[in-house]
Amino acid sequence: MHLSEIPQKLGQTRTVLLLGASLLAMLVFGMFLANADRGQLVDETRQLQHSISNLQTENEQLQTQANQLDIKLELAEMRAEQLKQEVVRLEEVVFNLQKDKAFYQHVVAPETTQDGFFIDGLELFETTTDGYFKATMVLLQQRAVSAIVRGDLKVAVTGIQNGKHRILTSDDNAILPEGNVTYGFKYFQPVTLYLQLPENFEPESIEFTTTVYQYKRRRG
Repeated sequence: MHLSEIPQKLGQTRTVLLLGASLLAMLVFGMFLANADRGQLVDETRQLQHSISNLQTENEQLQTQANQLDIKLELAEMRAEQLKQEVVRLEEVVFNLQKDKAFYQHVVAPETTQDGFFIDGLELFETTTDGYFKATMVLLQQRAVSAIVRGDLKVAVTGIQNGKHRILTSDDNAILPEGNVTYGFKYFQPVTLYLQLPENFEPESIEFTTTVYQYKRRRG
């Protein structure tokens, strides 16, 4: 090798070293960036896992609260049903007490009531014949000094026929095949009557009216 070639060789070596150093620096910088990105991804992953854990905990708490509310709702519905049944029972008790009170008031202390009589124990049955109903009741005297009361018991039935409200009376519509009920009693009189209602008539209520006569005088 001539002395003149040494500077040329040194220049080439310097260039190679610079390129190597540059490549090494780029490699180190790339590894640094990769580690930085990896660390950021790890942090983000941890944050996401923490958020997921919090959401799972919150979901479990909400599910527990929902289950508790379902149980409370079921208990409230059961209590409401019990109260409803209790109200129905008490209404029945009150009705029976009022009925007993009315009966004893009219029988034992009729002087506290108005003239005439009252109807007790009314029961209405549908017979095996279409449109025919059977009614049973007891007519009870109301006056303290019981004398025979007389009169005719008339009937009016309110209901729906072909979608229209209608009132049928024993005077105008012949709903009593045997005619108006004629009564005459001193203390009480059992009564049985039959109602004949037209086709497609749906009864809703029944009303009795009469003019009471005592000693040939009108009493109520």
